[in-house]
Amino acid sequence: MAILGHKIQWLFEQDIHTSEIIGSIRKFQFPYSPELATGYTEHLEISDGITLIKSTHHFNDEDRPSEFALGKYQVAFSSPTFISHMAHSGCVALFDNTKKNYHKRTPDVDMVGRFDFLDLEQTLFTEEDIFLSALFISEIELFNLLGSEAAENLYKNLDLHHVAEYRERKIPKNISNKIANCTPDHLEGNMRSLFAQSVILQYLFELNLYISSSKNFLSNLEKDDFNMAALHSELLQVTAAIPNLAELSKKYNVSPGKLNQAFIKKYDQSIYSFLSNQRLDQAYQALLDTDVPMKTLAHKIGYSHVNHFITAFKKKFGVTPGSIRN
Repeated sequence: MAILGHKIQWLFEQDIHTSEIIGSIRKFQFPYSPELATGYTEHLEISDGITLIKSTHHFNDEDRPSEFALGKYQVAFSSPTFISHMAHSGCVALFDNTKKNYHKRTPDVDMVGRFDFLDLEQTLFTEEDIFLSALFISEIELFNLLGSEAAENLYKNLDLHHVAEYRERKIPKNISNKIANCTPDHLEGNMRSLFAQSVILQYLFELNLYISSSKNFLSNLEKDDFNMAALHSELLQVTAAIPNLAELSKKYNVSPGKLNQAFIKKYDQSIYSFLSNQRLDQAYQALLDTDVPMKTLAHKIGYSHVNHFITAFKKKFGVTPGSIRN
């Protein structure tokens, strides 16, 4: 894979400078002012068709801005390329100037795609240090590594049917972190590249297996005949003891795990979270309309200690229950 052009307009309108070149590794220092942050990006040419870029940002100044634009990236490839962008820690946003789309990268959401050209602007969120990886594999090398059938299957499972398509996918950290740890410092030269290539191959297989399993699981959920609307309606009417998952699963003739996953897919929260939020909403209204003691109210909605109720209430509404009653 040849990168035909790689132009970067940095935050401080300065050219990035090479701090170190060792064999196939190119290490660049970000032109931060020292009181703000330190950071670097490392480019490792794994093979002719695989490039790995890792970057870290450590923020120093306690009075730093909450976010700032790092710069604009324009990258041209000699052939279509598979890309996986991962945030192992911290938070970063990418704005695609081609499609006018905004993507926020966090450790639980990766971006995968097929590209022959990138035009991105990157914004850093400085609440915590940032560690990122970006894996570039030419389609020729991808097919060489996986074989035609497996490579096509990977694209199919990721819903990447055309060049210039990308998808956001929730990928377990134990899969993405393989890329974070695939270039150990104690290895050098060819040994480092060979080790990285073996880990990348393992990453691709596990990524494909995970995505394939997830799609099959969701597909099976859609085929189940239990009535999700009836379950939702029942939960809205719960006023006594909270039913446990085992009781509900028996009633709806489906395993507890599948019932909860189906509920999450439909309503974006677990059954327990849904019931907890509903009870807190009821408690809020009770604080306004009644003089029931707070300790009694906490026990009625399922909290063993009033302090646990106060903590959950403040987390949901941003104020204490006492302030509502006052």
